[in-house]
Amino acid sequence: MKAPQRIVVTGAASGIGAATVERYARQGVEVIGLDINQDALQDFVGVTRQGGRRVFGYQCDVAHAESVDEAAARIRAEHGPVDVLVNNAGVGVGGDFLETTIEDWVWLRSINFDGVAHGCRAFGADMVTRGSGHVVNVASGAGYIPNRRMASYCASKAAVIMFSRCLRADWASRGVGVSVICPGVIKTPILEHTRLRGSVNEEKEMMARGFKLGHPPDAVARAIIRAAQHNLSIVPVGIESRLAYHALRALPASFGNLLARI
Repeated sequence: MKAPQRIVVTGAASGIGAATVERYARQGVEVIGLDINQDALQDFVGVTRQGGRRVFGYQCDVAHAESVDEAAARIRAEHGPVDVLVNNAGVGVGGDFLETTIEDWVWLRSINFDGVAHGCRAFGADMVTRGSGHVVNVASGAGYIPNRRMASYCASKAAVIMFSRCLRADWASRGVGVSVICPGVIKTPILEHTRLRGSVNEEKEMMARGFKLGHPPDAVARAIIRAAQHNLSIVPVGIESRLAYHALRALPASFGNLLARI
């Protein structure tokens, strides 16, 4: 697609979202960040605006369609049409499925999957009407890599992957591209937004150390920009995510069974 003029990023106050805002802002693009944490978002926007960058922030809870619709209407009125939407906001749930609760499931689904759908509906309608634009949904390598004690999280990310592929097919003839990004282990504060249940909660420190060794969020931000620029479909990020993606395509049963035993 042609160089975008205006970008919206959800989950913009930290991690992958913040890295995406920063990278687009350095390119001179107007960036609007959405996040449920207004204080963290405004602090981040204040720092990122230095040097005259056009960065704005609005509070938004992607779990609720009304909140996303209100943000979209405000952005449309105060800024204009959006060229690229990055649905990045997400949370986690870890633990044996039977140790997690219905409330955990609903909370996770409402943000990780419903939040993506709300964003696509609120911003995608204008794109389809104009016949231009791009949506980038951030899923995870966990969406195609079976992980023990992560059934809810993996299922939510698998849903984002398939939803994105279907939406890409729906909107291709209307001039709107859709990409899905599948990061591996990324150095983000995801554990601060993760509910750990049962024995997994005892492994939190070990998990935190693992995330510190992950890929930098900027690696995902670069992949997001590349996906929008070249209208890519599925983009694994990180060697572990790329290897698993190709191995599962070549030998789905064998490699899937191996992963399930790890």
